[in-house]
Amino acid sequence: MKYLLAGVLAVASMTTIAAETDAPTPFRAEYATFRNGEELGRTTLTLVANADRTFTLRSETEGTMGLAKIAGVHVVETSHFHWKNGRPEAIDYDYKQDSALKNRTRHATFDAKSGQVDVTEGNDTFRYAIVPGLIDRHAVTLAIAMDLKHGAKSFDYKVAVKDHVEDMTYERAGNEKVDVPAGSFDAVVIRRSGDSSGDRARIARSWFSSKIGWLPVQIEQQDKKDTVTLKLAKAP
Repeated sequence: MKYLLAGVLAVASMTTIAAETDAPTPFRAEYATFRNGEELGRTTLTLVANADRTFTLRSETEGTMGLAKIAGVHVVETSHFHWKNGRPEAIDYDYKQDSALKNRTRHATFDAKSGQVDVTEGNDTFRYAIVPGLIDRHAVTLAIAMDLKHGAKSFDYKVAVKDHVEDMTYERAGNEKVDVPAGSFDAVVIRRSGDSSGDRARIARSWFSSKIGWLPVQIEQQDKKDTVTLKLAKAP
């Protein structure tokens, strides 16, 4: 099972923090998850504001249909970050995939004091230098959503992947009306541009709607064999 995206949703009130830092409003939403056009499960995406004024972005995917249900697919991806200068700044990151067919984990810690990122994946470990504005790949969706909200024209991010920092650049690809289980939405299409030969691109194409605070109503990832699509099923 490929890494599944993540990033959005359930309206909880943290207006004082948002006012002070222009931080995102906590949210929760649900997405129907498809692989090569076949529905395999549900993804719940949440953003929580913590008491220490950090944030936690979490996506949880459970296989509820077909082979994904039989295999007991369960994927959880979590980003813990500060909000700084209008964007997330990574503190730590976790990915865990469990199923009867495959188990996979990755953990990354961003140590501001040492200026190092420490990554553990399975039995392998990696270390490399932190750069300004560094985020983890799971938080890219949220960064794009907030940049759209603030009227950004360019979408360039320094993203921590397994063993290095990757430059990820996205571009507007027009406007489209998209139909998803939660309804019909006018959306801005954002797609990844440039070289994607490094760590798996977190978003190939996404459809963001101002109607729900610039959260994505559809997310699509592709590689040589598979297309994984998330379609909004329950809006925040």
